[in-house]
Amino acid sequence: MTSAPAAPFEWVRMPRALPASDIVSPMNSPSSNPSPILTTPQAAKILGVSSRTAQLWIESGVIPSWKTPGGHRRMFESDVLAALAANDEARPGSRRVLVLAPGRDHAGWERALAALDVAEVTCTDNPVAAAVALGANVPDVFAVQVDQPGDLAPEFLATLHALPALNRLQIVIATRLSAATVASIVGPALRYKHVLLDGAPGQLTRELVRHTAMAPLALQPLPPALLDAPFPVGADEGRRLLAVQRAAILDSAPETALDNIAQIAALSLGAPVALITVLSEDRQWFKARVGLDLPETPRSWAFCNYTLLGTGVCELSDLDRDPRFADNPAVAGAPHFRYYAGAPIVDEQGYALGSLCVIDTQARTLDPVQAQILTRLAEQASSEIARRARARQR
Repeated sequence: MTSAPAAPFEWVRMPRALPASDIVSPMNSPSSNPSPILTTPQAAKILGVSSRTAQLWIESGVIPSWKTPGGHRRMFESDVLAALAANDEARPGSRRVLVLAPGRDHAGWERALAALDVAEVTCTDNPVAAAVALGANVPDVFAVQVDQPGDLAPEFLATLHALPALNRLQIVIATRLSAATVASIVGPALRYKHVLLDGAPGQLTRELVRHTAMAPLALQPLPPALLDAPFPVGADEGRRLLAVQRAAILDSAPETALDNIAQIAALSLGAPVALITVLSEDRQWFKARVGLDLPETPRSWAFCNYTLLGTGVCELSDLDRDPRFADNPAVAGAPHFRYYAGAPIVDEQGYALGSLCVIDTQARTLDPVQAQILTRLAEQASSEIARRARARQR
């Protein structure tokens, strides 16, 4: 795997075109359709894809459109919604989920959703922040945790569901309240799924599978090249490689924010080499590097293989005396590395994409403060990569 798809969260295949009988030609009868007229970015927002993908669909005739005198594509909102309905089954298995729940319960939601085929999870305890998130990047599922009857805001939920841009949004009300109690408060107009919370281990995950389109996480087989790898591979390596692919970071251009993090790591920890690595099936690629000219190495050279197996700092010293690394070309030969410390860089689902690491030609150890510095910088790099991923989806 040497490159990632340009838009990892978009639909897998081209949607079906509408039957000719269902298409209204705006050029022939511009006043026959009372539906609002949309631009391509507005259509993309309703469809939940990038503007580039929406443009491809529009120009291929999947969504009827016309050009203005200035050469810009326009289409009716009703045609966009019809195309969405006609191709509902073409949505991706991996879904984006927004959760509105008390902060104390966010970890529980993240654990429950980690067992499902979910591409992105955002948790908030602020209804205003939830509304902003819904407007910025429409998720597939909006889950609202309700602890008391007064927590329900049926007008807010109904308003969201009535907005055309959110018409594919599935609302989930997760609560210990009975279905009858929730229905009496919300009323019959709002479409939602009632998920019962009882606190039992795994119960929320099972309820979400039962009542929504989210599916259990399927194990991904290892690529053949990794079946007999000369380095350790985690049990979830198949899913981790998919996460690397989704992140679309391999072979991307340098970014100042990440370059700065590597520089700070080298300076603050007194290391001659600092790297931000990304590990694919067969490569260790350097997103940012200080003190090393190589842009990448074979994955078999990567000390970071061991960092991927844990969640904290991985520290390896006296590399030349360790049988796992003594024959490593970077240890046995120039630059004769003797020390490595790395902390995982993870995506929003917790999959390790690579690491922030420092390397030295002298054996040493990090003190507790230095280990914390490395951890915090890796967390900052993870946040920056997550921000980059969210910006790419818009």
